[in-house]
Amino acid sequence: MPTDPLIHPHHTLITPPGEHVDIDIGMVPVISELWRLGFTTTACCQDVGEATAGVREQRDVPLGYGGDAFIDYHRGWALLKLPTADALRMVALLAETPLFADHVRPPWRPGSWRMNVPLEPSGLADAALIHFPSRQLIQLAEALRSH
Repeated sequence: MPTDPLIHPHHTLITPPGEHVDIDIGMVPVISELWRLGFTTTACCQDVGEATAGVREQRDVPLGYGGDAFIDYHRGWALLKLPTADALRMVALLAETPLFADHVRPPWRPGSWRMNVPLEPSGLADAALIHFPSRQLIQLAEALRSH
């Protein structure tokens, strides 16, 4: 299966286990802090709407998702994909951080985070997708750095 092209400017980081991975520039401080704190990450994006639109423009074969409504909904939203246990641990940590408590505790308010854990026949998936406003990236890195 071919990999989608990188849309955002990126930087290559070395994961804690030693793998070289390309990370969106806007996500580098957040990912670095998560790794420092012992979290595992499996994917990230600094703006899901922009990335989806960019991939759609470059592909010969249509995406199975990524219509105009999807792109509009996700524009301005960053993504972190973590093992579900790590995602829950990160949200619990941020819920105790004054700068982020109002973003991760109340659902469906402007600026509130969203977590999607897909259903599988055996229960919940092992990985969670966390969406949050891209404008919170700098503050998120600072909040993680303080731990």
